[in-house]
Amino acid sequence: MKFVIIGTGFIFRNHLRAIRETGGEIVDVCDITHGRGEEWKKLVANPEADCAVVLAPNYLHYPIAVAANEAGKIVLSEKPMAIKSEHIRDLMKRQNIFVVQQLRYHPEYQRLEKEISAKERYDIKMDIFVYRDRHYFEGWKGDIDRSGGPLFVLGPHYFELLLNLFGPATEARMDAFDGKTGTGIIKGANYDCAWRVSVGAKIDEPWKREFTINGEQVNFSKKENLAEENLHQFVYRDLTRGKGVTPAEVLPPIELIEKLYADYHS
Repeated sequence: MKFVIIGTGFIFRNHLRAIRETGGEIVDVCDITHGRGEEWKKLVANPEADCAVVLAPNYLHYPIAVAANEAGKIVLSEKPMAIKSEHIRDLMKRQNIFVVQQLRYHPEYQRLEKEISAKERYDIKMDIFVYRDRHYFEGWKGDIDRSGGPLFVLGPHYFELLLNLFGPATEARMDAFDGKTGTGIIKGANYDCAWRVSVGAKIDEPWKREFTINGEQVNFSKKENLAEENLHQFVYRDLTRGKGVTPAEVLPPIELIEKLYADYHS
C-alpha cells in the first residue's frame, strides 16, 4: 500500500515505523504541524497514493479526511477523527475512512474485552494524568479551538475504552475544569466511573494512564506518550487487510466529550 502523510509532528515517527514494518511505501509528505498552508490539498489527490494519513492539528482532521475521501483515497486519521460530532456523522456516510485507536491493540485492553461481563457491577476510577512541557501549551494542542482541549487530545483513547468495554453512558458530568484538568463522573447500566483527564502533572510527579476496576489497577503506560508503546503497527496491519476502527465506532466518545464540555459551561 502506498501512502501520503499530512503532518510531521511528534506522532509522525510512529507512523513511519509502522508503515515500514508492514511493507508500505510513503510517496509524499507535507508538514502541517502548525496548521499553516494548504499543500495537503495537492497531496490527498496524488494519483500514486492509495491512502492518506492525517496527522494534522485536530481541527483539520475532518476537512482533510473529506478531501482525501473525495479524491478516492483510503483515509487513516489520528484521533480524534473530528472535534464535532456532526462531522463524525458526515464521515459515517462515507466508505474507507478509519481512525487510529491503537489502545484497542494493547494486551490489557484485549484481556478486559474478554473478561468484562454485563452481568457484573463495576466500580471504576479512570486516572489519566500526564506532564506536558511549555511547547505543548504554546503550540496548537494548547489552543482549545484547534485541539478541543485536553479532553479531545487525551480523552478519545480512554473514554472510547470505557464506553466500548463497559457500555453506553446513562449519566455523565464534569465537576471541575481549569483548562488543563477535567474531573467528573460517568455512569452506565452496570458501572460507576470517577474520572480525571489532565495534562497538568509536574515533571517530577508520577504520570498515570490507569483504570482501577473493582480494586484492580490496570496500567496502560507509564511512558511519556502512549505512542511509545508501538501499537501503530497493528493499526497498519489491519488497514492493509481493509479493516479498522470506523467513524461510527468513535461517535459515542466524541458525543460524550461534547456533552461534558457543554454541560459544564452551561
